Amino acid sequence: MANAARDNNTDRDPQEMTIGQLLIHVFRLGDDRMRAKMREIGLHRAQGFALHYLLHNNGITQSELAKGVHVTAATATTMLQRMERDGWIERQTDLDDQRVSRVYVTDKATALHDEAMASLRDVETEIESALSADERIIFKNLLVKVHERLVAQLPLRRKQRFGWNVPRR
Repeated sequence: MANAARDNNTDRDPQEMTIGQLLIHVFRLGDDRMRAKMREIGLHRAQGFALHYLLHNNGITQSELAKGVHVTAATATTMLQRMERDGWIERQTDLDDQRVSRVYVTDKATALHDEAMASLRDVETEIESALSADERIIFKNLLVKVHERLVAQLPLRRKQRFGWNVPRR
């Protein structure tokens, strides 16, 4: 049923959608493109972001990764289990604290990083190509403004869980 509602939106005139509906629709279209690109190289969309984050923060804990890519600890655990199964990462117990598990990228992931980042850039370029340089700046500023408003309205516990900072004004 959710897919039927989602598919019905594709027939609607974007001019007739509310801003919220249009944002959701544009996000889904971009997300579909991102998923397809990541699938081509053997990754799920979120795994591409996680690998990129890990390549710049190799050896972090699972909870640090979850905060870094803005997912819950449970989501990070499931994602890392799949990534470990597929040979993208290795988890090792911290030498100083046996309760802590650290996440390291494998050679396989390092070798694929450039291709994954190129795929992400392709989608980004595809999205940005609809706008002029000035429009991109204005659009980004507007999205940041909406993002700050929505984050400011989150309960503190949720902000902390995802590592979001309260915007300073």
